[in-house]
Formats: sequence, C-alpha cells, structure tokens
Amino acid sequence: MAVVEVHKVAQAAPQLDKLRGFNIDAPRVGPSSVYDIEIAGWAISAGQPIEAVEIHAEGTILRRVPLDQQRPDVARDYPDAPGAAVSGFRAWLSVVGLEPGVDLQLRVVFADGARHRIGAIKLTHEPLRATYQPKLQPIMLTTMGRAGTTWTMRLLSEHPQIVVHRWHPYELRTARYWWHMIKTLSEPRDPYRSAQADFFQTNKQWIGYNPFYPEPISVTPGLREWMGKTYVEELANFGMRFADETYLKIAEGQGQSNPVYLAEKHRADNLPWLVWELYPNAKEIFLVRDFRDVISSMLAFNVKHGRQVFGPPHVKSDEDFIRFMRSSTIRQLARSYPKRKERAHLIRYEDLIADPATTLRGVLRYLELDAGDATVDGMVGRASAENPEMKGHLTSANVSTSLGRWRTSLSPALQDVAREELGDVLEQFGYAV
Repeated sequence: MAVVEVHKVAQAAPQLDKLRGFNIDAPRVGPSSVYDIEIAGWAISAGQPIEAVEIHAEGTILRRVPLDQQRPDVARDYPDAPGAAVSGFRAWLSVVGLEPGVDLQLRVVFADGARHRIGAIKLTHEPLRATYQPKLQPIMLTTMGRAGTTWTMRLLSEHPQIVVHRWHPYELRTARYWWHMIKTLSEPRDPYRSAQADFFQTNKQWIGYNPFYPEPISVTPGLREWMGKTYVEELANFGMRFADETYLKIAEGQGQSNPVYLAEKHRADNLPWLVWELYPNAKEIFLVRDFRDVISSMLAFNVKHGRQVFGPPHVKSDEDFIRFMRSSTIRQLARSYPKRKERAHLIRYEDLIADPATTLRGVLRYLELDAGDATVDGMVGRASAENPEMKGHLTSANVSTSLGRWRTSLSPALQDVAREELGDVLEQFGYAV
C-alpha cells in the first residue's frame, strides 16, 4: 500500500545569471511505502557561492542542507566550474504532520543571503494511523498569545466532560509534548541540525532525529520498510496512549468521572495537522482577537514585566514588532483557518466577552456536548469567580477596556502601520479596518 504518492517534480526555469546549472534527481514521480521521501540534486552558482539548499512549505523551512555530496558527473559536465565536484545535496523528509497535499519548494541560499527557487515537489500522503483506540478526543484551541486563551481555557475547564488541568494559566500541554515526540522521533536523519550518528550519545539532554535512518539500514532487506512505517505507527501508539493516561489521571484527580475530551492550547503550526491524522474525531477551535488589540496587549505585557516576553530580541521598534507578528504567528493563523474551517469552529474573543453564554453554547454544540442553560450558566459562573492569579496576567483595568484598546494605546503612526500590515487578515476574520 502506498503511504506517499509523489505526483509531480517540477524544475524552475533556468536563470543563467544566478545558476550555471541545477537538477532535482529525487524523488521520482510514483508511490512510496514509507512515511518519508528522499530529496536530492545538485546546483552550481554563476557567481555568489551557494551556502545551502532549503526545502520549505508555506514559508516554513523543513530542511536546510549544504552542498556536500560528491558529483563526478557534474564535474565532468562543468569542468571549469568551481566546486562542481562537490555540488550535490541530499536529505530525507518525513511527511508525518505535513498537510495531506503539500507543495514542497526548493531554493538555493547564496552567501549574501539571497535565495533562488529551483523547483517544487507535489505530493500527497496517507494519514498516520495507529492501532491504539483513544479514550479521549483532543480539543485543540488554535490561537496566539494575548488573544483570550486563558479565559477560554478556563471556561472549557468548567465543563465536566472536558479535561483541562485546572492550574492557571492552563498551559499544561503534555499531550502536545507526546505528539511532538511522535513527529520528532519519526524524522529521518538530519546530521546538519539534529542527532549525528557518531555523537548523539554524548548529549544526554536531547535525542533528535533518527541518525541511522534511512542510511545505512536501507541496505538490509525489509528494515527500511519496518523503520519507515511500522516503527512510526508504533511511535504513534505510544504517544497517544500516554496522552490518554496523563489526562485520565488529571480527570480522576479533579473528580471528572465521565471525560470525553482533553483540551490544550495550540499554535497554528504543524502539530494540528498531525493531531487530525491521529484522531479523525478530534475538534479544533480557532480563537481570534482583533490583531491590533493583541499587539497592544503584547506591548503592554512587555512593559509591565520589564522584559521582552513577546517578540524576538532583534525586533527593536514597535513598527517592526507589528511587521514581525504579521509575518509569523498572524500569517500562520490566516493560512491555517481556511484549510481546516470545514471541520473546525471559529470564535472571536470580542463575542466571548460580550455574550459568553451564546458563544459558549455554539462551542458546546460543535463539540456535541450538553449545551443546556444550566451547563452553560454553571461554566460561566464558576469561571468568573474571583481569581488572584489573573491579576498578573491582565494588562487592562477590566475586560471591557481591553476591547478596542488599540485606538488609544497605539499612536496614529502605529495605527497606520497596523492598517497597512494587518488590513487583509482583519477583514478575513470579520473585523472592520
């Protein structure tokens, strides 16, 4: 049975001012019985030295490999080209957690930082299927920081059939840890940025990708198929079982006798795709908030705590912070939601604050749980109880003043930057620009 099907390998049109030549040798069009593919080829620069080849999808770099493969055939065809003898690249990439139909893009990275596309690979893959039958189904709250995640998780935690570790700020994500483990330990070797065959045992703090797969075990009949498929599915069984056992233990400790779901916060990264593979009956709630308010809250949180909690150190100005958020987390949300909206549920923080009962009732109907008045009123009432821990989390005097705060907290110049950078994604999620 085919696990991966490569439908097309397309090479970019040559640009002789950038590259004297290049080729994508692998993969070949056709099926594969394992959860990974080999990507290989070569490239010769026309000027600037080539530092690496990147393989990426939707802007996320999945692999970055140097040109370190011996290519006597290329040296023969380009005898006067510097570096032609060692102009090859080779990598293996797991499809676990990738979108079901994905376009992989390949590009060379020059020494001056410039990038040039050399081709694309179109493939589809079967979902990773484990034999383990989960006792709890996941609820993924896919969102970003300062978007109302703590309040939403607190509300969910008050339903008797939803297991959330009731400890502020509701950040226990052990299931996500086990799922991340499945993704990481099923990845083929990447000696440039992960475990190395000769040195992995010297580092007791991390494991990394499998340094022995698919080479050299691929020379043994049947071993690659076992390592590339059976082993991966057994990893899935292991991770799903421990996700279950963790949350069943939490449910027992919290007096929840009939749990149905475990709920955790998620980013709009690769893991929700993997969770949907492993749990066809999973649920995903996208939580959004006016991104201008999110940014206002992040900037205020940084000031309140006297350090840069949100944003990388290299982002120095508020204008650059807005651009950074647009190019990273906000872009991921904007790309992820349309692809999964048919099986997900969208809520807006503003609606949750203005009319929590109605918003929560819609969530519970999506989850196919009791959404009666007694259940909803009880969840809202218990979640609204005084909680001293929330004071360190808040950046507004009260909840109502956090809505539309950007109008007063962002300067006119920053509002212009926000309008320019965020206008389309605000409209995408129903916000007026």
